[in-house]
Amino acid sequence: MSSFWSRLWKVTLSSAFALSASVLVVLALVQSVTPAHAQSSTDPQWNVMLTGSELRLCSSMNSDYCSSTDWINANEMRTARLFQLTDVRRREALRRAVWPRERDEVREELSVVLEEMVDFFARGVVPEYRLVERFRSRAYLDLLMRLSEAEYDRVLDNLEMPRLEGLDEHVNLAANADYSAEFVTRFVAMAEDQQQRNGREGKPLILVVTAGERDTFRSVDSHVAAFKQAGADAVWLPADVAVRAAREANECRALESYRRQLSGNYDRDRVHPSRHAEQLAYCSNVAQAEQLIQQASAVFFTGGSAQRLFRALQGSAELALLQTRFSEGKLAVGGAGAGAQAMVATNMLTNGHSRDAIRNGAFAATAPMPGCDLDNTCPRGLNPNSLTYEPLGGFGMLRNLIVDTDVSHRGRQGRLLRLAASTNAPLAIGLDRDTAMLMNSASGAFELIGQDGALFLEGAQGNDSMLAATFHYLRSGSMGRIESGRLHTAVLAAQQPQRLESITTRFLGDTGVYDNLDSVCRGSQQLRLLQETFVLQMLASEDSEIERTAGRCQVTNGVIGVAIQAP
Repeated sequence: MSSFWSRLWKVTLSSAFALSASVLVVLALVQSVTPAHAQSSTDPQWNVMLTGSELRLCSSMNSDYCSSTDWINANEMRTARLFQLTDVRRREALRRAVWPRERDEVREELSVVLEEMVDFFARGVVPEYRLVERFRSRAYLDLLMRLSEAEYDRVLDNLEMPRLEGLDEHVNLAANADYSAEFVTRFVAMAEDQQQRNGREGKPLILVVTAGERDTFRSVDSHVAAFKQAGADAVWLPADVAVRAAREANECRALESYRRQLSGNYDRDRVHPSRHAEQLAYCSNVAQAEQLIQQASAVFFTGGSAQRLFRALQGSAELALLQTRFSEGKLAVGGAGAGAQAMVATNMLTNGHSRDAIRNGAFAATAPMPGCDLDNTCPRGLNPNSLTYEPLGGFGMLRNLIVDTDVSHRGRQGRLLRLAASTNAPLAIGLDRDTAMLMNSASGAFELIGQDGALFLEGAQGNDSMLAATFHYLRSGSMGRIESGRLHTAVLAAQQPQRLESITTRFLGDTGVYDNLDSVCRGSQQLRLLQETFVLQMLASEDSEIERTAGRCQVTNGVIGVAIQAP
């Protein structure tokens, strides 16, 4: 073993031994953690759901998320966003008032492209999938790569047609292709349990908060419809950064202007007039938020940007009331993707790529916009891949830990390690895509459901060139309890063997760790991956507990380390 890995082993092995007496106390855990649907004195009473990715709800607008589409009727349902390539809409998308002068060359090139698209489509109205497909064609791919995300979104916003009245988005949970439908159903069950504990009858009310999304109108219909289809009442809580700024300035009539300034979001009043009117009424009626929150049994935060969620709600009257009702045991909460990251009390992760995080560290700063390097809008000293976090935290529901999402599929182990070490976080949890974690915030009990699992990092530490921690990787069906910032107990659920279709060893922003984790569970019980000047190693020992399943196994009390090698 190299001197580096010898030092890593000594640094982390002591914490792994300290955990051995408590991890996998199976009998005690089984007595205290029962399935979520059980109604007994040992019911864990889940009050938090964290999902490792945004919900991918099968609907007439999102047929890619459906296992079957024969139920979709384009004459009776809203099936796509529609765009107009008329002279008026193209002029609006390219007007100088919203394009900086230094981007004139790109703007002029884009003007030519949009004129060519008019001839190509030979019609004034184009569905979204066809317009995006054309933008991504070989003819325009170079231009697309030079557009920042904000510029691309600005163009689509201004080209979008108003929503057609009478055609609504339809959700079909029974046809969902992944576990999102199960997550919706389980969250409604949590809301029903909460409703009973609150002494109320009838369907529970779930509030849907889309404040983390750039376009806070876009996913409202699908989420509200999904929760209703699963048996709850559901309404939209129209809070977002524009509402907050407009209220503080006493300028609710200027909502559209605030959307442009704060979210880079254009023409929503034209495209979604009914949603705009609803949000305008909410902005003007401060008491409406209190009424809705007092009536609710659960609140669900959709994905988008944790930074945007923070700016929309931190320090607001809405969040204060949500926190009060949650702490009193009167409210269940759920978060998807960025919504899950925002549940923490301190050090909320807001941005970053593992490569940049390992090399350059973590910054307590505002998250840079995607593509900010293309239009020179990055904050000083940061780039689109910089690891940033909000030290004040998010919503405060979960203490003594930080949360990251989509970890295995997007190779985020490095950024999670770096943030945990930089902030001295006792526990960091990285959730996988299409996976949810049900929790009882008071007892620390949890259960994993869905497709994959969760990575737990404890006692992370490091320096400019090395990071290390004790790790546990648990998969769907496994249960446990978190106490004092560590995994106190765990029961590893038996898993079906998996046949991996494709495997990579790239672990910086890719699935290398996820694809090769099984190496830790057999043979030499160690995994070593190299990419560029970075090396990652994961080790098991006699103190580790392993559930050996072909494909992807489970491990407790392992050691993980990442280092930058000398060139």
